[in-house]
This record gives sequence, structure tokens and C-alpha cells, in this order.
Amino acid sequence: MSERFWQRLSLTLGWLSIGVLFSLITFSSSIEIKDLDLWLHLRMGEWISRHGFVPSYDVLSCTIAGKPWVNHEWLFQVLVFKVYKAFGFDGLISMQSAVVAVTFLVLLFLGYNRNRQWLVVFALLMVLIVYQSRFTIRPDIFSLLYFVLDIYILALHINKRWAVYALFILQILWTNMHGYFFFGPLLIGLGVLSEFIKRRLPLPYEWNTVGRLTDDEYKSLQKIFPILILACCINPLTFKGAWYPVGVFFHLAGENKIFFEHILELQRPITAVNIWTDRYMHYKILIILSTVSFVFNRRKIDISSLLVWLIFLGFSLAAVRNLIYFATAAYLVLMVNAISLSWEGLVPFRFSSSRFKYITGIACKAALIWWIFNFGLEMTFNGYFDFDTYSRKSEFFGVSKRVYPYKAVDFLLHQGIKGNFFNDFNSGAYLIGRTYPNIKVFIDGRTEVYGAAFFETYQKIWQEGNAKVFAQFERKYDITGAFLNDAHQEIPPAVLKMFHSFKNWSIVYLDDDAVIFLKQTPANKPFIDRLAVNLKKWEPAGMDLFKLGTKRIDPFPLTSRARILETLGAPDAAIKECREALAVAPDYAAAYKILGRIYQSRKDYRHAFEYFRLGGVYAPGDVAMRSGLALAYENLKNYQGAIGQYQRWVESAPKDPHALLGLARVYALAGQDRKALDILQQAQKLAPEDKVDVQKIRDIIKNKKIKPNPAVGQFEQKKKAN
Repeated sequence: MSERFWQRLSLTLGWLSIGVLFSLITFSSSIEIKDLDLWLHLRMGEWISRHGFVPSYDVLSCTIAGKPWVNHEWLFQVLVFKVYKAFGFDGLISMQSAVVAVTFLVLLFLGYNRNRQWLVVFALLMVLIVYQSRFTIRPDIFSLLYFVLDIYILALHINKRWAVYALFILQILWTNMHGYFFFGPLLIGLGVLSEFIKRRLPLPYEWNTVGRLTDDEYKSLQKIFPILILACCINPLTFKGAWYPVGVFFHLAGENKIFFEHILELQRPITAVNIWTDRYMHYKILIILSTVSFVFNRRKIDISSLLVWLIFLGFSLAAVRNLIYFATAAYLVLMVNAISLSWEGLVPFRFSSSRFKYITGIACKAALIWWIFNFGLEMTFNGYFDFDTYSRKSEFFGVSKRVYPYKAVDFLLHQGIKGNFFNDFNSGAYLIGRTYPNIKVFIDGRTEVYGAAFFETYQKIWQEGNAKVFAQFERKYDITGAFLNDAHQEIPPAVLKMFHSFKNWSIVYLDDDAVIFLKQTPANKPFIDRLAVNLKKWEPAGMDLFKLGTKRIDPFPLTSRARILETLGAPDAAIKECREALAVAPDYAAAYKILGRIYQSRKDYRHAFEYFRLGGVYAPGDVAMRSGLALAYENLKNYQGAIGQYQRWVESAPKDPHALLGLARVYALAGQDRKALDILQQAQKLAPEDKVDVQKIRDIIKNKKIKPNPAVGQFEQKKKAN
């Protein structure tokens, strides 16, 4: 076949791969609504639309009411409220898909080269996979669109008269939609700096000429910078609004580090623990590929591209939420560096013919089409069991049934309960979106408004169950309710026990998604009298096995309730829930683990052993199951069995001092003192502060108060007798 045939086939497959990629982009960005902050944005958009102004103070919370608040996302809030009001939740998802598609279309225009179609498609696919974690209908999606539009105008149309007006309008929109609007002036500043370097510093000739602007374009770029600074001031709070996000960014160190420890999107993507794992693999691939592209193109490096790459690499290494900005920069760097690289310069001479080049391109494009198609096909199977309808819920379109405590909030709305509520950080925005103004929240996702000191105090209540700290807030802010969300995370036992210990507080709602407490007040008394939950008379709702049929599901709502009931001191109720769970799925390990813990606490070690053993069969990698089984063996005086379980625990978690202390204790009980002392020494190095357990083990070795029977345990002796 002629060379022209292979050229046309390669070009056709290239366009086909682009079409398949954009189909994947549209499909993957249609994911169901699961963002926590969206509900706050919807409520605030409604508030602004109704009142006709953007408040400069908080109106949503009971703890920071009236505190200054620079709402730099107000325009996004109004937009999503209007779209939701007109088209519902699916309309919001369609809006997201449109914004994402336009963003990638601009990136395609920026990087497209008909001779390197497969590289463009591959790089855009990497960007898409990195971007997927941000498909949550947040102002971030508009921020990225403005980011790439700015680059598009600066890279291709800086000499056009309309460019200044377009950049000015974009900057105003960006300033009122997302706090990363300072990226606009930053890009201009980096452009000015790179041109200054090219003109003033004695760098290699190619470095100073690649991508160099004309004098007129350079002057135009210098004029645009102050214009964009002015555009940043066009917001409800003018200069204060323009500076606020920048000020927040520069104060991320110090006490604000607490947010990075507890909020996933603010954590570092690469750490010593995950650097060699596949976590954020595609982000790491883009780092490697873009770095390699600079190495291959080291003689003709574009300084402006290098500066943008370095700055946004630094941003991305600081927090997970910034990965997509670096992914975009890495894509552009790849495309810029690829311009200077020739096929002939990269492959041996015998492979440099045009026909071989076209055939290689065809193979790469066909592989990409196959990869994209299969990637999208796998996504179509993403879904989960909807316990309300006993059917499968797709992860595309609609609102998530797994992320939000919707049943608990429906309960509050149906009952008409009002007041100032203590709540967990993750449920704050959702409560605002659905219950404001009837319920004012304790905390929500606006970390910059609440501040690090408040968040640290909140953690003392939520994680530690500090009753004294809560009592201060209860009096100061007239807290009359507590909403403890179990849908997005497990409720810490300490805070559950704290509220349950208050004699003037009562449980009015308990389910797998949340627990709601109300304080005994005149306003709450009718609700408590009618709705108070009696844990002693608890009966599980169970599931309709006729509706379920032979479907294999994980009955986690039942074990979630069991775990909560166990924590609240209602073991009999928890046992009932676990048995209901095992009726649904006899191999459900979580139920066996809870049953094992309950019988262990009752010192019924035989039943504890039986349940932990079954749990270990179905979940052999569960460390908690392994430790429970080891302790059951130990309490049954089957020390050889206990040693085996503790050893496996140590193998799976070699730096866990509890595993080593348990193993040392059992060796001591079994009379193997030398081994016990050797392992005890290892445990002391890992947990030098744990002096109580260490002393107990030394006392066993010294006094031999317990006479071990290492050959046959009590449990086995009973079995033989029977």
C-alpha cells in the first residue's frame, strides 16, 4: 500500500481517538453528585438571590455568626442555584460536563499537532484521569477553565487588541468565583519575568530565542499585568476581597497545618510512605514525562514554560487539590517540548522512514482507542446497592446514596426540629444546604473563616469526647442538638459516649447514617417524649429477604448500627443487628468481628473465639480480627494457638507495639521466658511510654502466677471431654 494510504489512515485514527477521548470526558464528568460543599453553595446562592446582596459576614453558623466572611465564590453560588432551580441536580451535572469538555477543547487547541496526534491524546488522557477526583461541581472546574483560557489567549493571541478585554473580563469572573483567581496575574507575571530573563541574562542562545515575544508584545504583556490586578478588585469587598485569598495562602504554615492533617484535599500527594506506590500514579507519570521532555529538549527550553512548570509543580506537591493545575501545565510543557523534537532524532536511522512512522502512529492510536474504550466500559459498571429500592444505583447522574446522611436529615425536616446543633465537620455544609435556617451548624467546610484554633478545639470534642470543652460551647452558643454523621466516616466512640453520658440529653434518631441527640429543653421536650430511642427495647429493622432474593450484598447498614449500639453500651441490640446481617450475608466478616468483641468483653471466650475464627476465615487480612482471635486463644489458655496468631499479626504489622507486647505476654505465659524478653525489648523500642503492659509481662515472668499448659489448652480439653 502507498505511503499516502498509511498517512491518511494514521490521520483518520488520530481524529477517531480524539472523538473517543471526548466521549470519555463527557461520560466520566457526568458522575453523581457527591460533593459535600455543594449544598452550602446552593443555600448561599439562594440567600444572595433572595436578599439581593453578598453578605460580608457569616449568616449560616451559630458559632461564628456575624464574623467577617469574604465570600469569594458568590458568583458560582448564584450560578449553581439558578441552574439547580431550572434543571435540577441532573442540570448541574450537565453543566459540569459542558465546562469540563470546553476546558479540554481549549487544551486540544493549545497542544494539537497532526504529526503527534497520539501524544496529544495520551497526554490529555493522563490529565483527565488526574482531573477525575475533582468532578464534584465545585468552583474549581470554572477556575481551571479560566486558567487554560488565560494560557490560550497569552500563548496565541497576545498581539490581538481584543485579548486585553477578554483577559480583563475573565479575571473579573474568576475573582468572583474561586480563590485561585490570583493565578491570572501570576501567569502574566511569569510571562513578564521570562521575557526579562531572555533579554537580560546571558543564557544559551536558543533559550533566549525560543518563544520570545516581539517588543510590542512584551510591552502589551507589561500593560496587562496592572489591568488584571485592577480586575481582581472588582468584587463585593474590592481591595479586601482581592487580597484575602492571597493572604490565606501565605498563612497556610504555622497553626493552619492542622487542616492539612485532617482534610484529604489539603494533604501532600507524595510522601515517603506512598512515593513508590501506585497512589496518584498518573500524576507521577506526568511529572516523569514532563521532566524527561525537558531533558530531551534541553538545548531549546522555553523559559516561560519552565517557570510555569516549576511553580505549579510546587503547588501540586503542597496539596492534593492542586494536582490538576500541574497536570495541565505538564501537558502544555510536553506539547511545547515535542515541537522541537523530530522523529528522526529519536529513533535509529533504519526506522526513520515515513511509512514506518505512519504505521507506528497507527499502532499507538489504535492502542489508545482500545485503552480509552475499555476504561470507559469499566466505568459503566460502577455502582452500588440502593437499600431504599433494593436495586442497583449507577454512579452516574443523580445524587449519591452513600455520601450523605440523607435519612437523618429527612428525619429532622419531617419532624420540624430546630435549634443550634453541634455537628461533625463533614456534615456541616449538607446540614446548611437542607435545614437552614431551622438549624444553625457548629462547623462547616469554610476552614479559613473558622480558623485553626477553632478547628483544633472542635477536634477535642469530636475525636476525644472532651465534655468540659463541649460544656463551654454549649453554654456560650446555646447548643440544643447534636448531629453525629456516620455516613461519610465512623463516629468516634469517644464523642458518642460523651453525649450518651449526659443525663439531660436523649437520642431521638439512630441509624446507619447518623445519631441525633437532643438536649432536654422546653422546645425539645415534645420531640424527646415522642421520639426518644430506648436502647433496651431495640429491635432491628432488618431487610426483606424476599425482595433481596439471591443478590450478594454487603449489609453494612446493619453492622454500622451494631457498632454504634455496641459503643453506646447496648450489646444485646448490637448482637441482634449482627445476626440480621449474617442472615443477609453469612460470610460478612464485619458482623463476626463485632460479635467477637462483644463476647470477648463478656469474658465468654469460647464464643468470642468462634466468631473471630469465622471472621478470620472470611477476612484473613483484617488485623483487628487477627488480634481478637489471638486474645481469644490466650484467654482460653491455648498459648500455642495464640502465639501463631500473634506472629501473623506481627508479620502484617511489624511496627505495631501491641502485636509485639501480646506475643511477649503469651511467650511468658507459655514459659518461654527468653523469647518473651527478646520480643519485649523490641516492643519497648517502639512504645517506650507503655510501661504498664511491660511491667505486667515482667511480673508474669518473675512470679509465674499463671501456670501455663502449652500443649493442650482449656478449650481443647473441654472438646475432648465432650
